[in-house]
Amino acid sequence: MTKNYRTTVSSIITMGIAMGSVLGSGLRAARAEPVTVRIGYGTALHGEVAKVLANTDIDKRHGLHVEATFFQYGPPQIEALVSKSIDLAFTSLVPTATYLAKRPGAVVTIASLGAAAHGLVVPASSPVRTLRDFKGKTIAVAFGTDSYVDLLVSLKAIGLVRDADVKLVNVPPNEQPAALEQKLADGVVLREPQLQRFLDRGAREIQRWPHHLWVIARAEFLAEHPEIRRLLVDALGEAAAYVASYPSQAAEWFAEDLRVPPKLVENIAARNPLFANAKTPAEISVKVPSQLKAFAIQRARELVEFGIAQRLPEFLF
Repeated sequence: MTKNYRTTVSSIITMGIAMGSVLGSGLRAARAEPVTVRIGYGTALHGEVAKVLANTDIDKRHGLHVEATFFQYGPPQIEALVSKSIDLAFTSLVPTATYLAKRPGAVVTIASLGAAAHGLVVPASSPVRTLRDFKGKTIAVAFGTDSYVDLLVSLKAIGLVRDADVKLVNVPPNEQPAALEQKLADGVVLREPQLQRFLDRGAREIQRWPHHLWVIARAEFLAEHPEIRRLLVDALGEAAAYVASYPSQAAEWFAEDLRVPPKLVENIAARNPLFANAKTPAEISVKVPSQLKAFAIQRARELVEFGIAQRLPEFLF
């Protein structure tokens, strides 16, 4: 009896120590401070994912604390990366490439968030019907953007030379609607959601291009936090799934920044292949596809060809 009693007591004590160790580890994990991640996002449609991270507890579930800053235009966002005011940028190929051309290895592309669109539009009364009809006319576009490079590539493909055949004027995205309304140019390159907004008002679309969306992180920030990339990718994937599952709520949050009707944002987001091709949230993947990597290499060469980058940028994935 005594022996059995001692054995039982010993077992209980051993179990208690083990449970205490487990509980202690759990408490320490619970007390661990989440890693603060400062993200920047702009007017492109992947801003929805950024807003979800900022307005839900998805970041906390992945050991992160997200602080999100909205930028009206791409260059200030890249400047924030340079100054280390943000750690992640929701951006696209051209801003990333131009930055890497100046600072090789500075940022790493960690996720793809599908694609939206930008398009060249004209007023309903315009005689212009094709891109060739712009010979001798003016197009407003934001220089140094994906829209700008897509336009240059398309003009070259049909034998039209910038300035000699078609005048391009630099107009920031937030000023482009006024350029169209006030007829300051014969055509304007708009990106979503402004593109759809003006098409709904009667503007005619001459040409459309996909606007590839992705997320980049400061290489130094990733090096400082060895596990952070995995946590970020998981959180981005869950946030993207949230957009797919709760499109109205995600659109409402982002529409506040864009100052457009939430339904407009929701309708456009539904055409993003990231969501459109997935039947369930579990099928959504933010992994950068090989096709996008190949296109990025091609785009890097085009930037050098058009004199936008002085050296060939090398993307890091």
